[in-house]
Amino acid sequence: MATLEKIRSKSVLLFVIIIVALLAFILGDFLTSGRTYFGSGMTVAQVGDKKVDYHDYQARLEQANEQMRNSNQNVDGDELSQNVINSLLFEELLKQEYRDLGLRVSDKEISEAMTGVMPHRNAQQFIYTVSRQLGLENPSGKEVLDRINNPAKYNLPVEAGQQLKTLWAATEADVENAMLQEKFYRLVGGLFTANTLDAKSVYNDNATTRHISYVSKPAATVPDTEAEVTDADIKAQWDKNKNNYRIDEELREIDYIYVVIEPSQDDIVAGQQVVENALAALNSGEGLNGVDSDSRFVVNRATAPLSKITDARVKNFIDTTAAGTAKVIVSQRDKYTLAKVLGVTNDVDSINVSMIALASPEKADTVMTALANGAKWADFADTDFSQAQDSIWTSLVNLNGIDTKIKNALLAATVGQPFVMTDSINGNIYSQIYRVNARRSPVPVYDYAVINYTIDPSNATLEKLSNDLRTFISANSSADDFTANAAEAGFMVLPDLVGASHPHIANISDSRGAVKWVMEGKKGQVSPVIQDNKQSYLMAIAIKDIYDGEYLPWDCYQIKNQLRARAVTAKKLDKLMADYQGKAGDINGYATAMELPVAQADVIFSSPRVASIGVGESALQGQIASAAEKSLVGPVKGNNSVVVFVVDSVSDESRPYNFDEYAGTFNRTMGIGLFDPFTLLVGKENVKNNSLNFINSAVAE
Repeated sequence: MATLEKIRSKSVLLFVIIIVALLAFILGDFLTSGRTYFGSGMTVAQVGDKKVDYHDYQARLEQANEQMRNSNQNVDGDELSQNVINSLLFEELLKQEYRDLGLRVSDKEISEAMTGVMPHRNAQQFIYTVSRQLGLENPSGKEVLDRINNPAKYNLPVEAGQQLKTLWAATEADVENAMLQEKFYRLVGGLFTANTLDAKSVYNDNATTRHISYVSKPAATVPDTEAEVTDADIKAQWDKNKNNYRIDEELREIDYIYVVIEPSQDDIVAGQQVVENALAALNSGEGLNGVDSDSRFVVNRATAPLSKITDARVKNFIDTTAAGTAKVIVSQRDKYTLAKVLGVTNDVDSINVSMIALASPEKADTVMTALANGAKWADFADTDFSQAQDSIWTSLVNLNGIDTKIKNALLAATVGQPFVMTDSINGNIYSQIYRVNARRSPVPVYDYAVINYTIDPSNATLEKLSNDLRTFISANSSADDFTANAAEAGFMVLPDLVGASHPHIANISDSRGAVKWVMEGKKGQVSPVIQDNKQSYLMAIAIKDIYDGEYLPWDCYQIKNQLRARAVTAKKLDKLMADYQGKAGDINGYATAMELPVAQADVIFSSPRVASIGVGESALQGQIASAAEKSLVGPVKGNNSVVVFVVDSVSDESRPYNFDEYAGTFNRTMGIGLFDPFTLLVGKENVKNNSLNFINSAVAE
């Protein structure tokens, strides 16, 4: 009882302790994950109220990676990740559009797309593949569905029927989504389709050609010393063009140092000695004893006749080298390729063979009798019990695991005489019928090895590179010092703008973790030494500024030089306008004053280029289109020059107006295809990319 009383008297205290512990646990999880109880949760990215869930993202990313692997494509994983995020966001935005517009695909449409005479293109491959697997004479979605729904009727195993049912449902969902997109694009595409006024405008813009004489004085002829600009001039250019600098996510201006981890000169010398030792061992010993025990040497052994060797350097080496000899055939700074001829034999290089694979050995006699009675090999190409190939040239060298009994049988067979070969694989009896149609004469076949060796940076080299960069960071821990003192310390500073949706820093692979550090850091902060997972580079980063407004500011390094150049050009054009305004009364007088020849050109209003003057000269285009014939016009300020011109004559196109022709031109040049549908759907919303919350930070020393 006394013990119970003590517990009761301390109950409030115990309660407080439990609550504090629980809060500490929650807070600790929050601080370590940053996403569990507050913030973005499991949302990888978001536009308005449209979200991408982490699990959906992971599943789609794995699917995309699998597709890349199957197609042998080497794609940057971080770029692929961001593409997957954008794809999922796009799908969510499209779903909302479907709901808003009342778009749907009826059961009848889905049924027709899956089981009709002409299936939807997204279902065709699935239906074709499954039809063949089920042994159907012709691909048929209707027949496939019947077997899926009635597996017992067709002696289809229950498990196989269930798997096919799952695949059918997935294909059906894919088809439905594709059909919804098609309906949406047809609907939206109609908004960008030419009407009568559009088509007539295109005709008018192309029907008239103005033949002009002109003189164009480039801004570049004015010295830079006569066009000094101030910050106010630069900002004025930004005000004029600021929509070009709109941003849809927070961006951070950084300076970074990038150090490639590569062998030092000492490493190169040591590596050369390793290669020399290996070469001596290969030449003095049997086989590959000189490199077999050293994992730094990558050995690729092959057997082939000279005609099948595609690498010219290897081919030349083998053709001129005696068996048992090794040489270095490629020597670069840190990469070597050695080769050794291990032996030479005479062998049949290849044969021309016909083959019939039988589903069961019992069919062999039937097929052999049919062949003897004049049946063609093509008759057995695709039947219920056989698959056949006729007159195929195949190599007998490097059979890649095929039983040598097959090779020996083909070598011993009488040319032109079919024979049956029956054997077993893992206890399963199989039969095949072969006929050797032709056999090439024996040729020398070479057993050889190509050995690659790469000199890697030593631990001492890596430690020195790391220490040098770490020492610099320690002495320059602010962004300003980092940038100001890098060159003196022997480092090159590079600039970049980084946002949460950027897959990496600049074009540096495997730097998504560095992006995470940048987006979590503070203005003026300098990173520790960052190293990629492959140990191919070291990096240090300084955060110069943070831009979280609607536009990049005029003094952002990424645009300031561009704006300065525009401001300088504007000053030069103003000077040219002042210098030549009213200086002559005709085109030849201006040519004399500008010290340039008179040029001629044909100008069509719809063309993006005006003669040799440049592209995007809209103000000049308008002046030419409205000018009276034979009248001197100018000087006119263009984008990069001052122009004086005369419209000598105007000619109209003789072709009559045709709505379909010019409506087609409008649709090609102004239609929906010119617009990014993702950007259209996002509209004024910003994309909030939280994917950095789900990756590890940069690897730091």
